[in-house]
Amino acid sequence: MATIKFECPCGKLKALNENGTILALGIPFAITERFQPPELVTHWPDLLDATGKETDCFQRSSFEDTSDSFYYKEFRQGRHFQYAESPMTLNIISPSLEGKHPVLLFIHGGSFETGTVGELPYGTSTEYAKRGIVLVSVGYRLNVFGMHGGVNYCLMDQIAAVDWVRQNISAFGGDPHNITIMGQSAGAMCVMDLLCSGKLAGKIGHAVMMSGAGIVPAIASPVTRKKSLEFWNKADAAVSGAPAKADPIDLWQAWKKTQSTYKLIKGYRFSQPCIDGQVMSESQKKAVKSGRIQNIPIMLGVTSQDFLPVILYEMALKLGILCSKAGHAPVYGYFFDRILPGNSFKAFHAADLWYMFGNMDHSWRPFEEIDYTLSSEMMDEVASFCRKGKPENSSWLPISKNQKGFRLYDGVSSGLVYPLFCRRKMLHTILRDPGPM
Repeated sequence: MATIKFECPCGKLKALNENGTILALGIPFAITERFQPPELVTHWPDLLDATGKETDCFQRSSFEDTSDSFYYKEFRQGRHFQYAESPMTLNIISPSLEGKHPVLLFIHGGSFETGTVGELPYGTSTEYAKRGIVLVSVGYRLNVFGMHGGVNYCLMDQIAAVDWVRQNISAFGGDPHNITIMGQSAGAMCVMDLLCSGKLAGKIGHAVMMSGAGIVPAIASPVTRKKSLEFWNKADAAVSGAPAKADPIDLWQAWKKTQSTYKLIKGYRFSQPCIDGQVMSESQKKAVKSGRIQNIPIMLGVTSQDFLPVILYEMALKLGILCSKAGHAPVYGYFFDRILPGNSFKAFHAADLWYMFGNMDHSWRPFEEIDYTLSSEMMDEVASFCRKGKPENSSWLPISKNQKGFRLYDGVSSGLVYPLFCRRKMLHTILRDPGPM
């Protein structure tokens, strides 16, 4: 693959040139020292090699063999990853260095515990570039490194990524005034948190949330920082020496061990962003009901075999209805129900990543023509949403009290499906046909 050298406000860099598409990989956007807010990278002194050296936050696969897990085989098989605490990096894939293309900034999932910038579906996908969209995939701090002491370092990193992109993306052919932020699973929850925080006001134009949008049920809702200190004091006590100086594996193991002492839901509440008074000052529910959620068009969706599918679906539906009642910009829902070829799992949690990014040639699955066609339809709609804030298909209507239809993605149909259909599908998932989670 050819390389190309050019310059952005941070300095000179060398990137890949794949038949005119630019792939700038592993760009450091923030210095993320342990338990400190991110410091934006504004300059690198030498030519930056951006040809494929992403750095991801420490996580389970940094310390243990995870190659036998479902999601490792699905999204990481054959990839090499490197881990560190700093700096955080991002990938930029652009149709050209010229012009002002809409920007799609993606935040990966992984239960706030794991995940990488360069996983197979999205890490090097050039499909959005073919549609005139600049794709940015960003990393952020995870697990104990991203939430220690009840401070949302993970969200701070994501805000820093948006700020870095706004300052530098013009040099990559992107429009800093047309950024769509997109997240999947924990990434979608982060997008929801950021929309409710007000920290991205005036910085982004649209939002896409996959399997994680909406108001989390009260039993699993974020706690305040004060309440989270019960957990963090216990985790810190399990570390040998000062947590700020501890070996990364010791710190991670203490966090993981402490997490295991709590029942599932309570432990989960301490393993997601909290109301820390810095990034988040109120619950999602209060922000939405008061109209303080950022007033921009939203696209959200779930899969029929999603993780806790009924809960995720009801969260998404409720968000659309509440936003409509408040006079918010339109919220569009989709329901992914394609049976993926290759094994017994069907529309499992994160299955739609392959279709939303179209990097199917990097998958072990024997995808068929119908899958490529469906993927193209889904990306066309997201590209339209990035450009105009609405889908290309005019029959895809926004959610409201009187319009509860979600766009069906199954490779066969193209219309809307309604709560009875969706709930039946997901009830079947829970009782008879659960996914890998």
